[in-house]
Amino acid sequence: MKKILLAALAALTLSPALAQRFCIEGVCDAKATKAYLRAIKTRDADSVEVVNGTFRFEGDAQGQTLFYVYSNAENNDAVRLIAEGDVRADLKQRTVSGTPENEAFSLWQKRLNEQEDIMREVAAVFKNPAQSQESSDSLRQALIQRYETAHTTLLALIKDCCEQNKQHVFPAFFLLENASMMERETVISLAEEGDPAYMKVKAASSLKNMIGAWKRQAVGVQFTDLEMADTEGKMHKLSEFVGKGKYVLVDFWASWCGPCRREMPHVKAAYEKYKDKGFDVVGLSFDQDKEAWTGAIQSLALPWHHLSDLKGWKCVAGEVYGINSIPATLLVGPDGKIVANNLRGDALEKKLEELLK
Repeated sequence: MKKILLAALAALTLSPALAQRFCIEGVCDAKATKAYLRAIKTRDADSVEVVNGTFRFEGDAQGQTLFYVYSNAENNDAVRLIAEGDVRADLKQRTVSGTPENEAFSLWQKRLNEQEDIMREVAAVFKNPAQSQESSDSLRQALIQRYETAHTTLLALIKDCCEQNKQHVFPAFFLLENASMMERETVISLAEEGDPAYMKVKAASSLKNMIGAWKRQAVGVQFTDLEMADTEGKMHKLSEFVGKGKYVLVDFWASWCGPCRREMPHVKAAYEKYKDKGFDVVGLSFDQDKEAWTGAIQSLALPWHHLSDLKGWKCVAGEVYGINSIPATLLVGPDGKIVANNLRGDALEKKLEELLK
């Protein structure tokens, strides 16, 4: 609670227009002794004592806007809310109310919950070995179809929610959580068209950065340089290999990535066929273990350039290009402009055949 009180005192020195005051009154399981308030995309939480199943937070949100509130009861009772104005949080019923933002959020959350409940039900069947084994192939396919339909409907609802509520901040909860599963063009449109209020919250900065990185992968865009070390620890810029008159495949991979390893025979075949005709490969690894990285290069016999900063998913290659799943590739032209991305299987060789006739 100390941080909230300090924030409240600091807010007294601000003009009323800048302060983002809130009062959150809530109810929770009577067995709980503490309630917690945490802004999304942060780790630290403020806490207050729970008295007879009730709690109260008051202060200034300092621009954070989107929060989780939960108790230390055994059941998972976290709810999300917009910390502005007088808010009522019922952790037992999982509802929030009291302001137009929170009430609109609750209505849309209910619609999304219907699809999420279906997805959880199907997932529970597959997580239960006994039920999963007893299911016939036709039933399993029906369950998979049910899950996929619910997921498609969920993403469509999020799109509708954002398009219909650009004046509100609450759609940020849905868009930030699900952007990685949506079509990139859709996410970019929802984030940039109409100057939406939900993209002005602090937590949206990560999505803005991701969109910027996605745009660096777009066909026709000049490649963005970066620097990583080779297997001997010597630093190299990507520009040492790219934009020098050859078609270069920038291959994002890792030794622990099964699909990446299964893709390597296709890359090797293309490399052997076109290496003397103006084609090269640079592997940018998402490894953390140097021995695993260099061991995979040797065991798979990958004869091209290899770079890594051994930071896993936090590597500079992932941050610069917004890579959140591997394998992923960029095919860069002789002039340094991206000509294709994510060519898999025979598609790489076919594209090179077209380009290097």
